[in-house]
Amino acid sequence: MNRKIVLILFLLLGIKSFAEDVRFTMSAPNIVPVGEQFGLTLSLNAKGEDLKMPEIENFDVLMGPSVSRSSSISIINGNTSQSVNYSYTFILRAKKEGTYTIPPASIKSERDVYQSNSLSIKVIEGRQPASNSASAGSSSGSGRNQGSSSSSDRTATASRDNLFIQCDVDKRNAYKGEMIYVTFKLYSRVGISSVIDQTFPSFDGFWSQDIEIPAASQGATREAVDGVVYNVFPLQKKILIPQQSGTLYIEPAEMVFNVQQRVAPQSIFDDFFGSVQNVKTAVKSNRIAISVKDLPAAPSGFKGAVGDFTLKSSIDKTNIKSNEAITIKVIVSGNGNLKHINPPTLDFPADFEVYDPKTSYDFNASESGIHGSTTFEYVVIPRYAGNFTIPAQKFVYFDSSSKTYKTLSTDEFNIRVEKGSDDQSTTVVSNMSKEDVKYIGKDIRFIKTNGHKLRSVHSSFFGSFMFYFGYLAALLAFAIIVVVLQKKARENANVAFMRNKRASKMARKHLKAASECVKKNNKEEFFDALSRALWGYLSDKLTLPLSELNRDNVRSTLLKYSVDEANIGEFISLIDICEMAKFAPTAINEPIDELYFKGENLINNFDKQISKKS
Repeated sequence: MNRKIVLILFLLLGIKSFAEDVRFTMSAPNIVPVGEQFGLTLSLNAKGEDLKMPEIENFDVLMGPSVSRSSSISIINGNTSQSVNYSYTFILRAKKEGTYTIPPASIKSERDVYQSNSLSIKVIEGRQPASNSASAGSSSGSGRNQGSSSSSDRTATASRDNLFIQCDVDKRNAYKGEMIYVTFKLYSRVGISSVIDQTFPSFDGFWSQDIEIPAASQGATREAVDGVVYNVFPLQKKILIPQQSGTLYIEPAEMVFNVQQRVAPQSIFDDFFGSVQNVKTAVKSNRIAISVKDLPAAPSGFKGAVGDFTLKSSIDKTNIKSNEAITIKVIVSGNGNLKHINPPTLDFPADFEVYDPKTSYDFNASESGIHGSTTFEYVVIPRYAGNFTIPAQKFVYFDSSSKTYKTLSTDEFNIRVEKGSDDQSTTVVSNMSKEDVKYIGKDIRFIKTNGHKLRSVHSSFFGSFMFYFGYLAALLAFAIIVVVLQKKARENANVAFMRNKRASKMARKHLKAASECVKKNNKEEFFDALSRALWGYLSDKLTLPLSELNRDNVRSTLLKYSVDEANIGEFISLIDICEMAKFAPTAINEPIDELYFKGENLINNFDKQISKKS
């Protein structure tokens, strides 16, 4: 009977945990123009029925629901897990301007009813962007892209109404040492297949700190600019702290993309309506001038701190013996230029031996500023007995919000020093400096009395057994080196052989770099390292230049070596994932550690099959 009760409770708990894992979410663009169609999607990670939609006012429901199902199975360390997702999609069209809230929908799953979240959608009047020629993008603009076009290599600069980079700052006038927030964002109304090149400014004259963009914020959002809705991608966020006064510039960021664009026919034999092709497109952000002012005349005790701070000081002990160390800590906490604060000057007694303070930092950067602390650690050694006082010292900082100086103060410390066992002095000379203080009785170096082996002055190494042995060993080593070098020279002369031989070694080197990225969860560098490992291995193993490698000739060449179609397909899939991650890392759902193991296994399989055939 007890076993039955335990089993029933276990099943009930299992059902409850399953129910708690069910997620039902509603998603749609946060901003849409009047009259534009858009999708509203409801996602459920379990099988559902009896979907009930709320009353959707101010929107026309053109179609829906369209139901789709996806599932995935993953095996990690022998544990198999399966996930399923059902999507219910509606096509809506906004009727008029305004900000509207769509109430939650509900659905039934496993006898329980679940509600989704609500959505707020802003509807704007909207307009169609002007049709600019490719050359129009080459003209300078205050807030849009600049570039050039060339018809010979089918390179064009996108219209600034369709694709541009915007650099935004929170202030254009600042004091020296004051924080400035800068954001680079990509605005796009075109399809982008890949990123070819990107260059961000070096921020000359500024100290810069990256702000980490959370994974949840790396995807595209929608913003309206002059009535036009764009997909917006965050590129880079930084905190800048000017290090000098005058006019400083944030130089433009430059990026080159492959843009999917309809190309007009080049001759009467081309498709009458043109075709969609990848067109290399360069964009450039705006250049921003920052006017930096010197701080007002500072009172004594100013150590370069600009921001909003608090001060805390402490001492590890106040009752000690002479020649023992004391540690004093001064901690500056708050929001500001924590990295650029100089140590406060404490007034120590003349008979204290003082070491240079050790500085340590503990801060993080976010959109609200640089928060944390800077710790100054002083180590001092009293050399004589007595009662001493370390007076309080002022710490002055410039408050960037009130534009005034504010004063904090360290604590006053009273220290009682007793005579230590190694204090050999009986009197204290008041005018003695700390450089004159020594450990009396400890500066004499005694004669060493341990035994040493003596050697006769008449003995000679020349003609001895060790002399001839060393001579023969040198000749033998020289002969071995000559043979090895000749072999290496013959191998190096055969370039194809050497490339084939080092293929696995070079691939392991790139895979090791990818493995380090997995440990640090550095996705951007991981995909670059994995791509170099895969392409570099095939280039060396097949003795083909990297410039000649592409999906088609790799497939045909590998088939000649009897490589399995499954391995070839796996290679193409991994390359596609690496290229997609260059622009849309959040679109990659597969964990990078699994991708690493796939790449490693793929190279091992290639090595076995190609080496066997050759």
